Amino acid sequence: MIMNKSTYKKFLPAFIFILLFISNIQNLEAQSGQFIQFWGGPQYVGMLNFNDNNTIATTASNGSVTFTGEEITDETYRWGGGIDYINNFTQNYGYQTGIYYSGQGQKYEGYVKDFNNPGDSLLTHYHSQVTMDYIRIPFMFRFNSILDEGDRINISIFMGLQAGYLISITSTTSPETTPEAILEKYKNFNLMQLYNAIDFGLGAGAQFNVRLTEKLSANLGLRFDRSIVSIENHSFVLPDDAPVEYLFPLSTMKSERVSHDDITVRPATQNISVNAYLGLSIKLKNGKPPKPHPTDDLPPE
Repeated sequence: MIMNKSTYKKFLPAFIFILLFISNIQNLEAQSGQFIQFWGGPQYVGMLNFNDNNTIATTASNGSVTFTGEEITDETYRWGGGIDYINNFTQNYGYQTGIYYSGQGQKYEGYVKDFNNPGDSLLTHYHSQVTMDYIRIPFMFRFNSILDEGDRINISIFMGLQAGYLISITSTTSPETTPEAILEKYKNFNLMQLYNAIDFGLGAGAQFNVRLTEKLSANLGLRFDRSIVSIENHSFVLPDDAPVEYLFPLSTMKSERVSHDDITVRPATQNISVNAYLGLSIKLKNGKPPKPHPTDDLPPE
């Protein structure tokens, strides 16, 4: 499945439907209190910039194939996980925060002419990828379905905001065609200058909680994250002789060098991830019991 615009549009309605469905489940009961949760799992990731998602080949009526020289995105998988602090201040409602690692990035492939040999009409087929590592801090509101005394399973949904700090970037391209002299000159270039250090985003998720003991529960969940600002630093100006692979989208081969003015009007590029995770939560403190309803002690009519 390619992370293109149509795929993204399919993800969001399905995710909203799941959240709405879960929010209407009322026959289970959750305990209030404070918890710490450890979680992690694989995630499907992409760097949303729909101008980067182009078909690399077209077939004419006579059967001939023409390559556009533009890139397409390939399926990309990373990993995410961390620690959440959860405070359910009532049986149904609470908030959560914490800290977690999120691996982001995008794989590309395409056909381009050799930038360093403009007279060569042959096309080069390449594969490349850029990987980015973030530490994120979320703050999310939480809804828990009711957990009766004899029940062992309930469901939680959460949504809110988060801030991510970029800690590293790697970029690879195969085959490498940039001359060794240029690669040597820029071998210590910090690719992080091409991206903003802080990434603000939205997060939402849903999870099943299976009570193992009074204080211990197993968790199975799905988490959706995406940026709400551009992650690229368009104000940084690359030197004229920098490897063409350092132009956006980072790591992809190009047939020609674009100007910095072209880069500054590039549409916003944003991270997106869908994480399927397993977790373990530990109850730290019981919450206050719910206040009795004034009619609870009245005799039945």
